[in-house]
Amino acid sequence: MKLFEPIKLGKVEIKNRIVMPGMETNLGDENGNVTPQIIEYYKLRAKGGTGLLIIEGLFFDKVGRGTLNMLSIESNKQIKGLKLLAETIHAYGAKILGPLYHAGIQSTSFITGEQIVGPSNIPSTVIGVIPQPMTKKMIQNVTKGYAEASARLQKAGFDGVEVHAGHGYLLNQFFSPLFNDRTDEYGGTLENRTRFAVEVSRAIRKKCGENFIICFRLNCEDFIDGGLLVNEMGLIAQKLSQVGANLLNITAGIFDSPYYPVVPFMNRPRGLYSKYSKTIKQFVRRIPICVVGRINTPEIAEEILQDNRADMVAMGRAVIADPYFPQKVLEDKRQEMIVCPACNACLNQILIDEKLACAINPNIFGRYRDIVPAKNTCKVLVIGAGPAGLEAALVAKLRGHDVLLIDDQDKIGGNLHLADIAPMKKESRNFLTKYMHLTKKYDIDIKLSTPYSKEILDGFKPEVVILATGSVPSIPNITGIDVENYKTYAEILRDENPSGIKFAVIGGGMIGIEVSNYLSSKKKQITIFEENAVLGTDLYSLVGSEIVQRTLDDDRILVVTDAVIKNIDGRIISGTHKSKDFAFVFDEIVVATEPTPYSDLEIEIKKHVSKVFKIGDCKKNKVRKIFDAVQEGYEIGMTLETVEPPPMLDEIGLGEGLRGSVIHKVKTSAFDIEDIPDYLEVLVEICNSNDKIQKKSKKSALKFQFKIVPGPSFWITIDKGKFTTGEGELDSRDVTIEMNKNIAAGVFTGEVNAASAYMSKQIKFIGPLRHGMKFQQWVNTVRKELGFEI
Repeated sequence: MKLFEPIKLGKVEIKNRIVMPGMETNLGDENGNVTPQIIEYYKLRAKGGTGLLIIEGLFFDKVGRGTLNMLSIESNKQIKGLKLLAETIHAYGAKILGPLYHAGIQSTSFITGEQIVGPSNIPSTVIGVIPQPMTKKMIQNVTKGYAEASARLQKAGFDGVEVHAGHGYLLNQFFSPLFNDRTDEYGGTLENRTRFAVEVSRAIRKKCGENFIICFRLNCEDFIDGGLLVNEMGLIAQKLSQVGANLLNITAGIFDSPYYPVVPFMNRPRGLYSKYSKTIKQFVRRIPICVVGRINTPEIAEEILQDNRADMVAMGRAVIADPYFPQKVLEDKRQEMIVCPACNACLNQILIDEKLACAINPNIFGRYRDIVPAKNTCKVLVIGAGPAGLEAALVAKLRGHDVLLIDDQDKIGGNLHLADIAPMKKESRNFLTKYMHLTKKYDIDIKLSTPYSKEILDGFKPEVVILATGSVPSIPNITGIDVENYKTYAEILRDENPSGIKFAVIGGGMIGIEVSNYLSSKKKQITIFEENAVLGTDLYSLVGSEIVQRTLDDDRILVVTDAVIKNIDGRIISGTHKSKDFAFVFDEIVVATEPTPYSDLEIEIKKHVSKVFKIGDCKKNKVRKIFDAVQEGYEIGMTLETVEPPPMLDEIGLGEGLRGSVIHKVKTSAFDIEDIPDYLEVLVEICNSNDKIQKKSKKSALKFQFKIVPGPSFWITIDKGKFTTGEGELDSRDVTIEMNKNIAAGVFTGEVNAASAYMSKQIKFIGPLRHGMKFQQWVNTVRKELGFEI
């Protein structure tokens, strides 16, 4: 395979064509240092056979820092940790590059403590802060900063550097006429707009010599009106190849790109950017081209190389999902691979400032085969063969427990079988493929078409029962709704040839969008009715920003938001839309509202077994993501013999004081808007006593205004670490956060992620976005202290 042919980057030989591109992990500390977790994370990918590892972003200028836990290369203090990382990677025959990162107008003073800078005074719509235009002296200083940071990496033993000039970061901003309206030698013509990057390349080469790899990460296109197109990027790539670059790593999009939001979801074709990299190769003859973007199988990787669309392939999410992907390809163990589904749970973790994690691989630091057996084993009954139950049964069996997994369906997978029917979610099947192989490989005792019964309990005599019974469709309380005049989303997705032409879909969350997408593929006409102001309120933020727009742009789909359905009479739906009455006639009505968790067995089983755990969708009053299901399955499989199950909701005591009342209401799902003042009092109390928050806030003087639309207003102020709160509106504020009434309570308690709600337009920030994201961090800290799950 060409995939395993060596390739030279300058004077450095890489053992194969597989690249792990830079992707944030949030595993560093707040001072930007390499941690043992980071060493272990990259070690596993090098050990698994990746030829070239480009680690996560490194900031060299705090003005351009992008995240709170981003690694630093701004001083010699960081060399020691990075040297240990480089030595670890080299021990497995891999090479390592450090990506130098400057966010420019996509940074924020909330993180940096400094005025953000950019080519001109044009803000990013994501951040919304007008930057200070860089003077020529500032450009020279940043250029010097790139070179000095590269020299530090060279001292640390790195094989080279990647200069990040894509995704709307600083150098990409200089390239782009959207953000660069300068009239000096750094603006105007394409040659002038490329000048900054050219000077950076020359400065690094002068500082580090000819034996040091210089890579540039470049967009193939910006994929936004007024942004750069592939032929323009080809000319930029050509110029960089002439002034010292050894490798060009082709990516796409900026965070504002409506259809290409930086990291493509599973609905996009595999290898989607490779047709653009092939065009760029026509401009660049002297150095190799690498390309990223939905390359998750050896087949698509080899096809790209054989077709000369690129010389190397970057497979970031693929080696997060399976660190041993390269080795398994080399050893022809295709069936052993855990294939990334491109669900973007990993990206969402970074966006909400949590540590990197993967939906299909719940342990990014190890392998199933390396799981250590339990000291004390027991008999475990798992009820439900969806992803949560399958993961729990697998891990428990690997740890030596005696496991029986039962399900009333005739095949494993639960609702995964519905998800992979929807055209936009075909790669959900990767989860099924994983579990079908591993449950067989490790001989999990599975009894299908076997509903729970007391006889099974008596016969198996489990010491632990794990409920993974998932969810069932919920039927909204609408006058006239009857089993005769509607179908559930499950019934529609299981129907290969649904009858009728005009379909009403009640519910515009992920399920409603999936069903509508499926019906559109069948040439049906669909009207989505959603009570919220926008679609996709339960989607990951960057996924939602794309999927919702594609749904709105589908000519077969009409979207009616702010819809209140009051009556169904046969096939006639009537109600109000923004206070105006409507009535429509449909051939079929589809109920696609959020499902209901199913945990009816809990009370009965607890009469006979003391240790009963709930995982996955059945665990809470609100259905969650497959990421939660797999993580919880793994965690309970690893700990079931040592942890005690939490109390049932009706067993939770009210507790004493304000904190006890808040805990009780959140855990019993009784928390609502009128409880927000109490919650904010608890939040302020915790923030005023939490050392980590105090350390980060001791220099802050900030005023936060929260407005619920429609509804009350609240505020939080910080003055040198002192948090206060109250109701009403402040005379002045640094940021105002407006939130839809339907999700407000969930935002405050952390049930709704602020980033996702922002991207789905249920939250509006007036002021710097990062201020709002800071609120999410406080909420996470408070939830942990109160004993809620994150």
